[in-house]
Amino acid sequence: MGVFCDYLGDKKIPDALKNEFNKNMITLLRRGGMMQFEKVALFGKEISLLKQIEEDEEGKIHFFYNYFEDDAWESAIYYPENQELYSGKIGSDEFNRVICSAYMMYELYGTDHGMVDMNGDIVNPVPYIAWINHVLHSEFNARNRMDWWHCYEHYCFHKIEDDSYDREDCMKIILQIIPKDEDSISGITPREYWDIHFSIMGTSALKKFNAESGSYYKEILKAKQEVNQLFECGNLMGKEKLYNLLKLPFEKRKVIEDENLKAVAEMSLRLPARVFVYLAAEIMNIDFMPEWYRMHDQFYTDAVVSDYLSEDRIKERDNAKKTKLEGLKTSDFLKIDQSYKLDDPEELKDKPDYYISDDDLIYWWDGSDDVVLSEHMIEIIKKWSEELKDIEAELNDDSIVDYDMLKALIDLLSRANSSYKRIFAFRDMFYEFLENNKNIHYVAAVKLFEKIIDDNWEAGKIIEKVGRWEFASKNVTFNEGRVAVKRYLSLLANKELRKKYLEF
Repeated sequence: MGVFCDYLGDKKIPDALKNEFNKNMITLLRRGGMMQFEKVALFGKEISLLKQIEEDEEGKIHFFYNYFEDDAWESAIYYPENQELYSGKIGSDEFNRVICSAYMMYELYGTDHGMVDMNGDIVNPVPYIAWINHVLHSEFNARNRMDWWHCYEHYCFHKIEDDSYDREDCMKIILQIIPKDEDSISGITPREYWDIHFSIMGTSALKKFNAESGSYYKEILKAKQEVNQLFECGNLMGKEKLYNLLKLPFEKRKVIEDENLKAVAEMSLRLPARVFVYLAAEIMNIDFMPEWYRMHDQFYTDAVVSDYLSEDRIKERDNAKKTKLEGLKTSDFLKIDQSYKLDDPEELKDKPDYYISDDDLIYWWDGSDDVVLSEHMIEIIKKWSEELKDIEAELNDDSIVDYDMLKALIDLLSRANSSYKRIFAFRDMFYEFLENNKNIHYVAAVKLFEKIIDDNWEAGKIIEKVGRWEFASKNVTFNEGRVAVKRYLSLLANKELRKKYLEF
């Protein structure tokens, strides 16, 4: 069946935020390693070059490949003109996490209470928002998920509109709506939880509570008694009277004199309309949510509702709504649990497990704390620098003139991809090298590339044991040899880092 992700809500972004949203969406996809390809066919060979995602002539951004996963999935498309994102199967690894983060942007910028769904489960927003904050240097939090009721209501409404509503599924979904992070849930009010609970489970257990005067439980118990009395004269008449009341504005409900309605009217000034509807639905033995969906926009929204919280808890809630989630680095966000992967071949049993690190983000290194290379990686780069100097020392004008860099680079990239699998140069780097095809530094760098391909084959040839890429252990697909070749090409594509260590 596969893994799918989507946003259950309206993807419409406020006009004032559309440009910002587009810019941040593209930044997020790029920093998450989403790539496009450009084909080059020369000398009887065809190679693919990686390039940053960008709009095509039709105004859409089409992509299907993730640099960190080195795998392709079903096409995803983003339309900057109307801020629409669409995706197909997304797998379970890096491509998946970046796509889910992209959909999470709608939760952060949208005006509704939509949520990100993965195969029918509502995703925990915390790690995605934390990574978004890291990439965008933003201060988002899980504020949207702090409004339990409206998230739950929105989910059920979406299912009803999609003709896929199932009461049992909606009952289960509330546990997924609640963020797992304590800092994100501290602002939830008890009444929101209990409204969900009572609307699903009914209020039969209310009598068991020794509810304190002024508590929300006491209010609901009193409301239940009044609604029961209203329905004593018959369901239809009771329902009609109640619903007509719920359609009135605050000032009219405030002055109702009808003895049968007065108590309910008084309580409606401080309780949400939904309370009376789920109490009525329980009496009538009907499913509350479809009834609420049908009628909710006709009922009042002007009740002055208490928090039913202590001052300290209210302060906690307000602070939680203002406090950003601390940033989560790309390398930490994209670390993948390999438990579902195939076991390692015997040759790798003593090797440490591969997990993405900042060393895999060489292409995105800019000297900031966003990407910090390990001492081990720096030593490898310094070794390459020394080897580059040795090669340069052996070159002379004649050997440079005679060297066909274009053919050499095509041959080497084709060989690297054929041997190590899914090895690609970056487009901008490729054409930069061709423009400098008689420059000693560039010639030497290509010759060093050949040496790196050869030197790492003993460690890299384990790649030949890979069957289906998505199920293979990352210890195999990202073996030491293959990773070295890939990282060298990333270094060549990063001009700033290349200048720092390779000195050209």
